[in-house]
Amino acid sequence: MMYFLITIIIFSPLLGSLILLFKNDKSNLSTAIIGNISIGISMILSLFLLISYLFDPTPIENFTLFKWFSSNKFTFEFGLLVDSLSVVMSFIVTFVSFFIHIYSIGYMEKDLGFNRFFIYTNFFTFSMLLIVFSNNFLQLFVGWELVGLSSYLLIGFWHEKISAVNANLKAFIVNRIGDIGLLLGVILIFVSTKSLDYNNLFLSLSALSEKNITILNYSFEAIPLIALLLFIGASAKSAQIPLHFWLPDSMEGPTPISALIHAATMVTAGIFMIVRLSPLYNESGYVLDLILIIGTSTAFLMGLVALVQNDIKRIIAYSTISQLGYMTAALGASYYSFAIYHLLTHAFFKALLFLCAGSIILKCHHEQDITKMGGLRKIMPYTFFAYLIAGISLMGVPFTSGFYSKDLIIDIFKNNGNSFIYYFLIAGVFITTLYTSKIFFKVFFGDNKLKIEDSTELEHKDVILMPLIALAIPSMFIGLALFDSMLFNNYFAGSTSDFNITSNFYNNYIISAFSFTVHAFTSLSFFVLVIGVITSYLIYYKEIDLSKIFEGKLSLIKKILESEYGFINLSNNYIPLYFKKIANILWIKSDVNIIDNLIVNGIANQIKKISTRIRLIQTGYIYHYAFTMIIGLMLFLLVFFNF
Repeated sequence: MMYFLITIIIFSPLLGSLILLFKNDKSNLSTAIIGNISIGISMILSLFLLISYLFDPTPIENFTLFKWFSSNKFTFEFGLLVDSLSVVMSFIVTFVSFFIHIYSIGYMEKDLGFNRFFIYTNFFTFSMLLIVFSNNFLQLFVGWELVGLSSYLLIGFWHEKISAVNANLKAFIVNRIGDIGLLLGVILIFVSTKSLDYNNLFLSLSALSEKNITILNYSFEAIPLIALLLFIGASAKSAQIPLHFWLPDSMEGPTPISALIHAATMVTAGIFMIVRLSPLYNESGYVLDLILIIGTSTAFLMGLVALVQNDIKRIIAYSTISQLGYMTAALGASYYSFAIYHLLTHAFFKALLFLCAGSIILKCHHEQDITKMGGLRKIMPYTFFAYLIAGISLMGVPFTSGFYSKDLIIDIFKNNGNSFIYYFLIAGVFITTLYTSKIFFKVFFGDNKLKIEDSTELEHKDVILMPLIALAIPSMFIGLALFDSMLFNNYFAGSTSDFNITSNFYNNYIISAFSFTVHAFTSLSFFVLVIGVITSYLIYYKEIDLSKIFEGKLSLIKKILESEYGFINLSNNYIPLYFKKIANILWIKSDVNIIDNLIVNGIANQIKKISTRIRLIQTGYIYHYAFTMIIGLMLFLLVFFNF
């Protein structure tokens, strides 16, 4: 039964994508029906599995669908791993994807590529599900690359825009850099264990801990090296410093794609992979410290960059990078279940934020600069309340979903005495409050600068408003609803290796959602949140000019943040320039001089010279040919008689 359910969950979106690919009619209605039903089936079955596992989280099942390759020594299989981790990830991917698909019916209805859009999004969902239920590294890598391909197609969906083409190329190249690390890590695993199965790796960890790998006369411990290489792939996918700069540019794609990439699919793949490989990372030593530093830096520094953005989608994009930093910090502290829990809550309120942004952009005639907006609170009441719920959840206001997951991560470092990380993440709460409130006050309050006319009708069609309402409910309540059952009911006990750590954390600090919520009102993060709301009210609503207070220092900081600490110049100018120079050198030295001039043209020129000289023999006179025949006959006789 389980085997059959998981197969349908994975392949239903792929089937929908294939049907749309070969569909003859150009009807948007049939496209919408096929695209949404195929995702809806996966969503309903995933929800059923989630509820089942919440009541009975222990069963872990491993299936083999078919063999990729088999020999005397090796066997590569297409397999399925079904446990609490894959079930909750499947629920996130399919639930969010389903409502984004519904939203897309209204958002993309006038686009000529309507059918192509749903082909891509269904295939994107299938690719992510392939990763989620994989039980081996080969299948993981295939799904990983298909997710990369899908994102490339979707970011550059409007291929007539140069900016979109540049953005999808940047995303593709940066993720290929990460994929080199992933591939090398997978190769080392295969060389070391003679298998690509997850379980075989976990069973081999004790042997691997005593093994070293030598590269260019340098010796490295096997487990940390493998973990580091795999993390390079994860950090590119999940946009961690310094491989984060592709994600803001991905906003060039349609807004539903931004929601899909940032909430449920691509950027969550890296976090998921590390959680799936938690036994490996628990043995990786210094790699966990590196992950912790990168995650904390990303959470804080990318939040600061969001403060100086005015494009509504780019603000939310930098918010995604920052929140992924919180998840990565939890991974670095070995609290893998906390990272997944924050990924769960983040998926809903971040998808809702992007869909609210899309609603605003549509109403504002595709204007994305929030400084040009204003006064939309009464004109767009549904979007206003949806954004309010998503915003306070992102900020971590008590009782919202984001509060439970984010404050758990912050309290990790309060309890283990790591004050440096703790205060950095607390500062991140203040920054998050500022940029979230910035959108809120600039868009919904103040003067109606775009002169958007109020109407007695609904602000948008039902297909756009319904997903906002549907996602607003879990954005508000799913954190509270699953806090006890998912974190206190041994839900992740068989899927992650942090059960003993988190159990001690609970026993020493909290025992229920109620006690955690009560404690929150006396925590430092809550006071910082309140200060952040007051500060943002003064800056963005009352429009107090802080430049006079900080004089010229603020403008310098702003320039640094606008340049994204130099990453924009580095990725857009320096790296392409030097790669172009290297490519030109290789082109001239190897391609032109060696391949063209020496090998291809060189051989042709030599043949031409030889043939030119031989051609002189062909005079056209019969007596020349007779004379040649006589000489040849004489030489033949001379040789023959000598033998």
